[in-house]
Amino acid sequence: MASIAVPAPRVRSRWARALERYYGLSVSVVSVLCFLLLWEVAAERGWINARFSSQPSQIWRAAIHVGLTDDFAYHCWVSFAAFALGFAMALAVSVPLGLYLGTSRRGRLFIEPPLMALYTAPRLALLPILIVWLGIGLASKVAVVFLGAVFPILVNTMAGVRSADNRLVTAARAFGAGKLDIFVKVLVPGSLPAILMGVRLGVGRGVLSVVVGEMFVSEAGVGYQIMTYGQAMQFNNLLVYAFTISLFGYALTVGVRMLEDRIRSWRPAS
Repeated sequence: MASIAVPAPRVRSRWARALERYYGLSVSVVSVLCFLLLWEVAAERGWINARFSSQPSQIWRAAIHVGLTDDFAYHCWVSFAAFALGFAMALAVSVPLGLYLGTSRRGRLFIEPPLMALYTAPRLALLPILIVWLGIGLASKVAVVFLGAVFPILVNTMAGVRSADNRLVTAARAFGAGKLDIFVKVLVPGSLPAILMGVRLGVGRGVLSVVVGEMFVSEAGVGYQIMTYGQAMQFNNLLVYAFTISLFGYALTVGVRMLEDRIRSWRPAS
């Protein structure tokens, strides 16, 4: 019986992948530039109220002024320190706890109900309690970031472990693997995509939390400056800080996505 030749999978070269990334980046840059141009023209022609929406050219001039005269670097450092500490604590707690709850039914029955109650509770409702407990300094902002980031990572880690391929677990047991080997060599690698997805969601929640926390429980930081300029109706300066925190969150999200692509490189390309 004649054998049927199966074509080998097509492997993209390094240059093809680089060209694809360059093309995607170019499209993104062009879309942003088109949006800014449309915004500038709409404000110039009176299609939107420039007094309350500003213009990219005015925001650029305000950014230069803020960078030179407004302790811009100090406020950014305050926000970054609160975010970094809170997010590091969220990672240190959520990943091990999620791995445990994903493999232990008894642990889920005991711990999951209060965790889900905290997960659904609005963060703003907890701010007065955090202020009473921790004051209006760095500790309360770190706690707000922690509460914002810990649950997306925890939930995705649990889901990743519980959705592990049972065929791989069965095969590992058939070859004599113990519980620890299955956990380390099958469940943890299989749950990495879900964990990294939770980290990406946690980055967004953490950035949002640090801004909200600084609006109410801080005397410095990007969120504090946004609140201050909003009350003073200085929208150009407000948008400078708003774009700064947006770029910071976007950069972190892209970094996590690059790490995710690097770790998941074993998966077949779509």
